[in-house]
Amino acid sequence: MRILLCLCLAGALSACDKAVESFSESFDSAFKVNFRKSFIESCAKSARSRPDQSQEELARLCTCAADGIMKNATVAELQDADKIRRKSGPVIDRCVKEARAS
Repeated sequence: MRILLCLCLAGALSACDKAVESFSESFDSAFKVNFRKSFIESCAKSARSRPDQSQEELARLCTCAADGIMKNATVAELQDADKIRRKSGPVIDRCVKEARAS
């Protein structure tokens, strides 16, 4: 009887672990989608004061920056504003160079 109870508890705990893992993956995915969208919108809004670039160019530049910052980044890293600021400078520079080259 005890063995059966232990097996049932082990099965229940395993199911809980899978549910938590699934929730975590869903949260991470949703966070990254929202982070990217918000970053692009904020970037484009702050760059609109530059009359030398069209909205389309700004959207491409901001999308490049968002994708570069998010590449290989964990949710915890994306939530760290200091890390994002440090990482964004070089990424934006790279995106500007790529935009000028094309």
